[in-house]
Amino acid sequence: MLEALEDLLKEFQKNNQKIQVRTLGMQNIRTGEAADKKIRKTGKEEMKMAKTSVSKTSNHLQEAVKGHFGKKVTEVFEKQEDVLENF
Repeated sequence: MLEALEDLLKEFQKNNQKIQVRTLGMQNIRTGEAADKKIRKTGKEEMKMAKTSVSKTSNHLQEAVKGHFGKKVTEVFEKQEDVLENF
C-alpha cells in the first residue's frame, strides 16, 4: 500500500513538473509575441521617419540644385523613397 502511494506521489510530481514546463513555455511565447509586435511597430515608425527625411532632403536639394544634375539627384532620392515604401 505504501509503495502504491509513493508511486502515485511520483506520478503527481512528474505531472506537476510537466505542467510547470508548459506554463513557462506559454509565457515565453507570449513574451516573444509582445516583443515581436513592439519591434514591428518601432520598425514601421523608423521607416516612416526615414522616408520623411529622404523626402525633405530631396525637396531641399531640388530647390538648391538646378539643371541636369539636380534632376538626377531628385531621381535618386525618389528611388530611395520607393525602396523605403516597399521595404
